[in-house]
This record gives sequence, C-alpha cells and structure tokens, in this order.
Amino acid sequence: MTLHMTYNRLQNFGKLLLLISFISLFAVSCSKDDNPKPEPEEEELPLEYNATTDNIILKHEFRAAWLTTVGNYDWPVKGASAEAQTASLISIIDQLKSLNFNVILFHVRPTSDAFYHSNLVPWSYYLTGTQGADPGFDPLEVAIEEAHKRGMEVHAWLNPYRIGSTSITLAANHPAVLHPEWAILYNGNRYLNPGLPAVKSHLRAVVTEIVQNYDVDGIHFDDYFYPSGAKSSANPFGFDDQATYNTYGGSQTVDAWREANVDEMVQDIGNTVKTLNPKVLYGISPQGKQENSMTVYADAQSWLQQKWVDYLAPQIYWQIGHPTADFSTVLSYWNSNANTIPIIPGLAAYKYGDPTYPAYTLNELLNEVNMGRSYASVYGNCWFRVVHIFNGALSSYIRGTIYPYKSLIPKMGSDTSTPVPSAPVVSLNTKTLTWSAVNNATSYAVYELERNGKTKKWNANCKQIGTSLTYQGNNGKNYFVIAVNGREKSPNSNIIYIP
Repeated sequence: MTLHMTYNRLQNFGKLLLLISFISLFAVSCSKDDNPKPEPEEEELPLEYNATTDNIILKHEFRAAWLTTVGNYDWPVKGASAEAQTASLISIIDQLKSLNFNVILFHVRPTSDAFYHSNLVPWSYYLTGTQGADPGFDPLEVAIEEAHKRGMEVHAWLNPYRIGSTSITLAANHPAVLHPEWAILYNGNRYLNPGLPAVKSHLRAVVTEIVQNYDVDGIHFDDYFYPSGAKSSANPFGFDDQATYNTYGGSQTVDAWREANVDEMVQDIGNTVKTLNPKVLYGISPQGKQENSMTVYADAQSWLQQKWVDYLAPQIYWQIGHPTADFSTVLSYWNSNANTIPIIPGLAAYKYGDPTYPAYTLNELLNEVNMGRSYASVYGNCWFRVVHIFNGALSSYIRGTIYPYKSLIPKMGSDTSTPVPSAPVVSLNTKTLTWSAVNNATSYAVYELERNGKTKKWNANCKQIGTSLTYQGNNGKNYFVIAVNGREKSPNSNIIYIP
C-alpha cells in the first residue's frame, strides 16, 4: 500500500511538472507575441514657421509703475540738489526701462500743488520742503523728455481734491489760500470741496494747463475722491459741505449729490482732455472693488458704461483666494463689466516681502499677471509702487520671468488721427535682418518666434524696439518686424527664417 501511494504521488507530481512547463512555455510565447514594437521616434517639429499651417500669438501690454511723490515715498530725495534730483529721476526711468516697463504714472499733483511749472498752483512741498519754492528744474519736463527717449510713456497722475495735512504750510498762491472758501477740513486733512462749481472749473484749468504745456501721454487719477469716511448715515455732514449741498443739491440726497459731483468732474476732465489732444489717454485707478469705490462716491462701473475713460485700473490689492476679495473674482468682475474699455489691474508690489502678507510671493504676482493675460479686456498691469518694484528679488523676477521681453503699448483711446504705417519689407544678409524706413513710422519692433510646446502656435517675443533698421538674429530662428507710430502699429512684415 505504501509503494502504491508513493507511485501515485510520483505520477501526480510528474503531471504537475508537465502542466507547469506547458504554462511557462505558453506564457513565454504569449509575452513574445504581445510585446509591443518600439515606439517610432517622435518626429521633430520643423524649426521654420509655416505660414500656411501655423499661427502667431502676439499680445501688447500696458506695463505701468506708479512713481509716488507724496511723502517723498518713491521720489524726490529730501534735501537733494536740483542736479541730484534730476539724476535720481533719470535713474528711476532707466531702471523701469531695464525691467521692460513702458509707462510711468508720474505723481505731479499730490496735494493741489505741482511737480511742473504752473501759473495756477505752487511748486510742491515735497520738492524742497517749502511749498512754492522753485526747485531749479522742471520734473515733469525731465520725466517726459527722458522717458520718450527710451520709448516710454508718461501719464501725469493727479489727485483732484486733496490739499494735505494741516502740518504743511501752504504757499501764498495756493488755491486754498487764495480761496479759503474752497477748502474743507476733515480729520486733520484739507480737501477742495467737490461740490463747488469754482472748484470744478479750477480742476479743468489745471488739466488744461498740463495738456497744453507738456507732451504728456495721459492724465491719470487714483482712488482719492471724497475722503474715506465722508459717506456716513450717522453723520452725513462730518465732511462739512452742508452749505454747498443746500445751495446746489436740489432734490437729491446728499449721497446722490456727492456722487453726481464726482461723475461730473470725471466726465468734464475727459471731455477737456479729448478736446485739447485726443492722443492723450485718460485713465482712473479706483479702489479694487466697486462697492469699496462707492464709499468715496466713485462709481467706476458707471464710468465704464458711459465710456468716460480710456482705461480703468482698479487697485486689486488682494491675493488669489482671498476670503472676501479674491483677486480672480474681482478681476473677472471688471473684465465682465469692461464695456470695451481696457482694464489694467493695479498690483500690490508693496505686499511682497512684507511678513504681514505671506500670500504675496513671487509666484502669486506671476499668477495674477498671467490671469490677466487670459482675459480679453485686460490690457496689462499697474504696479504700486516704484520703490517696491525695485526690491532686489522682485526686480529680478519681473525681468527674468514676468516681463522677460519688451512690449509695445496696446492701441487704446479714441484717437483716429495718427496714420498707421505700412508693414516693413525685411531682407536677410547672413544673420542680419534689414529693412528700409517706412513712412509715418517713428520706431520698429523686432519679434522672434518661439514655438508654443508641440503645437502649431508660436509666441512672438519682442527683442528690440527702437529706430534701428537692422537686427542681428540667430540660427534656427524666425523673425518679423512691426513699424510703430505712437500706439498705431503696422501689420507684421514678412517672416524671415535664419537656417
């Protein structure tokens, strides 16, 4: 019995071995049959742009920096000579140019005074420490001349109503001294009364003087209108304009009347600018959220609906994902309500590096810029403010990652008088692109194409802007040239490929 059982076990073991061998052979056979053939090598995309199948992505950007003079925040340097102040101002312009900014929002009227020669208001206190003292040079004239040499725009930034703290002694020719009835004291600061017709006429005259006497590219207001806190149901005349309201308010509520005063001024200044020079842009930078802006009687959404401005630059100084003022939500709101008016969001450069705002990283600012680039009505950004832009890490990041290439300023505004230049005709000699001067062109922009991943779309990267009629290219690259006249641009030239 033992032998029989042993024999049966051996017999079963043998069958098991045969079965295992068969399965192994079958598995090997199957694995050989199922083994995929090597993937064919991915076909390399051609280096040369194909006009028949490929597309060019080209977007111009308004890249502005607020150059703040109130409190000497960015400039001028306290106590410096005229020569040193001039050199410092030119240095700021040079630095902004090196970071590929193309617009300077220059604070020329911080406290109802002037950073330019004026027959209406005194020289600013912040130039010399004494309001009305001649600084020995004209800052606005210097800024315009030096910026224009570098292909940059200067927009004169004005505060319409602010006079400033009572700690500053006003010059004898300050409008609040000549017309004390124009001024209202509120929380230790003085303001021009927005409800007075004489103040409205004065503001019109101030803007007229600037546009007539200086080659400014724009007139710009920020978010200071009625002072913060003036709108109060508990104390509606804490900002003491009750006598003016009684005279001019009619049947309106005080809030409706004040809002109408700001609206009237905004519309009037816009009409004044366009009558004097339609090439001059008119922009306003209200508080970031419409409801916040309305607390100072600034109905920015209405200005868009009425098309009273050439651009709106809401100060969206909150990060993406902020619990009550999410950058993406606020930007989407303005983009949706743009009514064909360019939106140029203000960015909080001042929050980067401040431990109070840990969300404001370099990547946060990049994401905000890129989010704007995805919207049709967003034309660029305004950065607050110069000193913070020049923060070492942020400055390097802007130049290397956010604005690695130059940019022309987008076509904006209502001007139709500027001739559009024709497209240059570009030829190639070895690696040098050349073209002849084009009628009505003041400068030329050279673009190098960069394929967008493995698609048939190519990003157009601006490599050179200036008056030169040549450009030294690189092998394996595609180029084209645009002729520029102010904010007008020619069609793209022929595309040149350098083998």
